[in-house]
Amino acid sequence: MKRLLTIAMLLCLAAITTAPAQSLDFEHLAPHPRLLLKQGDVEAMRQLPSRSKNAAAVHARIMAECDKLLDAAPVERVMTGRRLLTVSREALKRIFYLSYAAVTTEDNRYAARAEKEMLTICAFSDWNPSHFLDVGEMTMALAIGYDWLYDRLSRHSRSIIGTTIYEKGLRASENDSHAWFFRAENNWNQVCNAGMIYGALATYERAPEYCKALIEKCLASNPTAQRCYDPDGGYPEGFSYWDYGTGFEVMLVAALQSALGTDAGIAAQESFMRSASFMTYMVAPSGRCYNFYDSGSGAQCIMAKYWFARQLNDPSIVAVDEQFLHKGRIPGDRLLPIYMIFASGLDLSHGRMPASRTWVNHGTAPVFIYRSGWNSPDDTYFAIKGGRASSNHAHMDAGSFIYERDGVRWAIDLGMHDYNRLEQAGVDLWNMKQESSRWEIFRIGVESHNTLTFNGHRHAVDGMAEIRDHYDSQREKGVTVDLTAVFAADASSVVRTAELDKNDRLTITDRITNGAQASTVAWNMATNAEAEIVDPHTILLRQDGKHLYLKLRTKADAEAVIRPEHQYKPFEIKDKNLRMVGFDIRLAAGEQADIEVSFSPSIK
Repeated sequence: MKRLLTIAMLLCLAAITTAPAQSLDFEHLAPHPRLLLKQGDVEAMRQLPSRSKNAAAVHARIMAECDKLLDAAPVERVMTGRRLLTVSREALKRIFYLSYAAVTTEDNRYAARAEKEMLTICAFSDWNPSHFLDVGEMTMALAIGYDWLYDRLSRHSRSIIGTTIYEKGLRASENDSHAWFFRAENNWNQVCNAGMIYGALATYERAPEYCKALIEKCLASNPTAQRCYDPDGGYPEGFSYWDYGTGFEVMLVAALQSALGTDAGIAAQESFMRSASFMTYMVAPSGRCYNFYDSGSGAQCIMAKYWFARQLNDPSIVAVDEQFLHKGRIPGDRLLPIYMIFASGLDLSHGRMPASRTWVNHGTAPVFIYRSGWNSPDDTYFAIKGGRASSNHAHMDAGSFIYERDGVRWAIDLGMHDYNRLEQAGVDLWNMKQESSRWEIFRIGVESHNTLTFNGHRHAVDGMAEIRDHYDSQREKGVTVDLTAVFAADASSVVRTAELDKNDRLTITDRITNGAQASTVAWNMATNAEAEIVDPHTILLRQDGKHLYLKLRTKADAEAVIRPEHQYKPFEIKDKNLRMVGFDIRLAAGEQADIEVSFSPSIK
């Protein structure tokens, strides 16, 4: 049987096309445990709670979850639509937590419970390779358990788990129609390559040549995704997907460092290393995030950022995250144990915040962010983006913005919609073309976003909105976004400028040259505030005992509007307490107009 398995592995190896070999020293592969953990890390994790209240809280959270799992049934193979991903994520959380508990406490109950979980998963018919994220996360789950608990597993269990990682994890990547992640430029590449590398490193001794070839193939593929951070460290898929894609990229590079003593050049990429700072600026004074694209507005401590902070010896990268933990906001994240690994190498006793008040990145999804300070929930926060709707996970939101002042988020983004709910309703959700039914969904299409529309038309999906200029001085802060390509079918030129004065009062100015036909331009803003039209050019917003005036200045024919409640499709999530406010501007053919909207606590 062993001979047949070896022959099968070599035949499969011949089918794997690899790039030129990376400079990886497999001859000095670390012993088990080799994934994430270096010599001394286990003892450092044990000592960390005595040095840090936040670490003590994280440790307690992990242990409490593990204690509940001792009497819980293992996961079951239950699909959600076309995905097994919910099960894979729960499996990763359980096995990672239980493995952490076993190695830090040496209590064999946790190892035995993890072993039971892994053997149950090994008995699944497959790990749903048609949606390869499911395989990637499940392979990582079993790889961590196999590696961290190697000496605690029975020889029989090790054989079953190691063979299953190979058969249902690694070999699944040989099916090109399923393993398109090798060519992907997004989080799929990061998550799935990380899973394959974990499986291959954990079980390397069982099939060295096969695992070596697969690791090299993954590392030849991974730079395709790493380019998404260029040129400035922004992440084009937004807050939640940075947490996902970059979280697994960090898992990948950290495993290479611990097992092979190399980062494969990943840590030398300046734009990638800057991206953790991008995430710091994406958290607003309210504690919510800038949730463009498929992101919720909730923010929390992000474990992957601690790898960046340790790598760069810069605790300011995680100062916001430490504040979340100090307030008791400990996420139930499946990667939570990496906090204990990476934080143990940092001095977090001084919560130094970033020096700059602004962030700007260009690239696929250009973003400008300003915040007036780092210490108060009443600080002002403004963020605006460019980009194109055909990008991965994108919405029709070029030129859209959010705005917080005096502790209130006045201009909001609705964020993501549940994928499975739309897919089950027959929405062609992942078709990013101009006529796709994707854009009919309120949260995704142009209607719900804080931007412009011409004549009710969709944005041009391939029209790229670029940040052209930005500045930050004591007297004013601002940015210019060129929206012309987004509205090419209706207008000759559209340029949006956002400026905050020395008192952090915001003004949005759209300089428009209309096209060859008369147009009605809708200036839209989504808000949770109560809204009242004061006069044809003024809207009063009230929320949480505060108020704000939107005041229009223009020579064009225009009027203030509070739009009727959106008529949601039966399968859409209805947005509670939402109001769409703005102004309708009527332009003659070829007319030039400046549409200036100021945000002020005073009507004067």
